[in-house]
Amino acid sequence: MTTHSLLYRSLPALFFLCLVLLSCLLDFNGLYGQDAHEYLRQSLAVFDRWQGLPIPPPTIGDSAFAGYFPLLGALLRFILGDALLALQMVSWLAAALGLWVFERLLSVLAPGARVDSRWLFALLGLGLSPVFFRAGLCSMSDGPGLALALATFFFGLRTFENRRISDVLWAAVFGALAISTRYALAALLLPLAIALAGYLVFIKKWFGLLASIGVFGVALLPHFWHTAGVAENLFGHSSHGLWSVSNFFKNTFVSSSGVSLQYLLPNILFLFSPIAHPAFCIVLPGMFFLFKKTDLLLPAKKILLACIGIYLILLGGIPQQNLRQLLPAYALLLLLLFPAWDRFYCYGFIFFRRLTSWLLAGAFVLQLLCLANYLMPILSRSRLERAVGVRLKTVMPTNATLYAFDLDVAMRSYLPEVQLRSLWDRHYAEFPAGSFVLFNEALRPQWQDQNPILNWDDLKANYSLELKAEMPEGWSLWEIM
Repeated sequence: MTTHSLLYRSLPALFFLCLVLLSCLLDFNGLYGQDAHEYLRQSLAVFDRWQGLPIPPPTIGDSAFAGYFPLLGALLRFILGDALLALQMVSWLAAALGLWVFERLLSVLAPGARVDSRWLFALLGLGLSPVFFRAGLCSMSDGPGLALALATFFFGLRTFENRRISDVLWAAVFGALAISTRYALAALLLPLAIALAGYLVFIKKWFGLLASIGVFGVALLPHFWHTAGVAENLFGHSSHGLWSVSNFFKNTFVSSSGVSLQYLLPNILFLFSPIAHPAFCIVLPGMFFLFKKTDLLLPAKKILLACIGIYLILLGGIPQQNLRQLLPAYALLLLLLFPAWDRFYCYGFIFFRRLTSWLLAGAFVLQLLCLANYLMPILSRSRLERAVGVRLKTVMPTNATLYAFDLDVAMRSYLPEVQLRSLWDRHYAEFPAGSFVLFNEALRPQWQDQNPILNWDDLKANYSLELKAEMPEGWSLWEIM
């Protein structure tokens, strides 16, 4: 093995180390926003359950989020001892493994391509994609879900080449784990599952078909153990129940919690974001100039195209837009565009070596700039949550009651000893004296005529409030006298 080949094959390990070092340098613990803190809460609950402690009652998060990611975090906690580190370690490892499996998929779809072409495309197109890189830093299920889905495609598509029953079984296992990590991945994997089932029937591998169904069911058992007692089923959660064809043509929605959501583009145009959005790969549109129709002739490519289509149909009908949800479709799109990249890479270095080198260097610099810009709001939010948590800990007594919204989920992570009450959950009839309120008047326009503002206005009108602390970005802590 040459030195260059060894370097390329070491990229997943180097990518893992980069995520670890960057998290340490930025002092980023993987938590920001409500979803990451909810996964931490679930992971803590799973670990306590394994320790024989009382099981907390199910919450809306238990039905909205699949449970395999917090299960992995709880399992790794036995080794690392720290819940926060364990959950982030899962994301670090998943991103590195996802990058490696992506390159392995390229070798299945384009076995004649050079190893350096595959790895540079994997690094530029996927590894440095801001959405993917963020998934590797944050304690959320995006990275693990994608890695498991890519593993499903690797074994599933390889089945058509070698007819090995073991590959079908592995595809079934990873497919079940992927769905147990992110429910929406069921739509992404559905065409692959249908194609594999039809292929097994065609070649009369009846044992393989029945065995794959069996191992798929067995691999789902951890999910059902985690969600025991939760009312919602696999697909009856969150905004999926509000799916509608009309949502494809809207850019304004009202969420299930009553929040008005306004976006720049209607959903049908938002679905094309992976093609030309700085959150993915800013130079990707250039690949379409080298794309040929023959790149889609292979049956495996048509399966990938069907998987992208079904997945985007699911996302297009949901009354919300989130770039993170487009990551699986983007990864499959990269697989389809690899032949175009390989033409640029190979012919470029044959006929225009210096120009090609400069273009590649410029592409990597642009990706790094987009990456830095994309990470800034996340890091800012994380620092705000931690700063508020530290400040509140110095001001409030132990076991104090705190009414809050927006930051209330984060405070459950940083102030576990505080009795938290959400201003969003309901319109309170009364507030006990001696409790505290965390509020930000700047959020009034977003929440006007809804529970957070109704509760705050009642507090100002009917209670005496004493300012206890002022914090960054307009947040203030008040004591109810």
